[in-house]
Amino acid sequence: MADSRRYSDILYSRLSFALVLWFGITAVIVHIVRDDLVLWERNLSIYAVGPAGWLLVTGFYAIGLAQLLIAFRLYQWRRSAGDLLIVFLLTQAALGVMLVAFYPYTVRFPHNLGAAMQLGLFPLFLWLRVFLHRDDPLFQFTAIIATLSTSTFVLLVWNGETDYDIGTTSLAQKTEILVNSLWLLVYAWYMPGRPEHKDRTVHQN
Repeated sequence: MADSRRYSDILYSRLSFALVLWFGITAVIVHIVRDDLVLWERNLSIYAVGPAGWLLVTGFYAIGLAQLLIAFRLYQWRRSAGDLLIVFLLTQAALGVMLVAFYPYTVRFPHNLGAAMQLGLFPLFLWLRVFLHRDDPLFQFTAIIATLSTSTFVLLVWNGETDYDIGTTSLAQKTEILVNSLWLLVYAWYMPGRPEHKDRTVHQN
């Protein structure tokens, strides 16, 4: 079926998709390069320091920018105060990723704050979309992703660990990142174009 969106909207959608995809690619690359680290025992952030770490940092910035682009499109489609809260949550989650990118895990407070913003606010963002947008074509998909994202975040909090060399917590963190990224990929691909505005013409005699 032909895409009925404007060409500029398709480019906007594909750019958002490419940014999320780049994050995924960088995450895979650093796991291959850092074969000295055990996949399920180290949080993703630790891979941003050391060999090829700069590559993952670009991925963090990329997925943060993708979330801001999606948030802006959601803002354009806002219908209520609840939609503004949706935009706020996603924007704050995106800023959290930026903090993670800017401050390595060795700078604990700002880095941990950024991680908490991303991992904690993203599930809330998803659930609010589920409750307020039951007419969304991606409603069922979003509900499934929200459930998975929340489950992994609860496991993350349940462990209550703060170290970066922790088994179950690291696996839960990476699983949530994977799940959240999947939603971003799918939504970015199918993201609606800008809403059509009614012509506002001022007639002067």
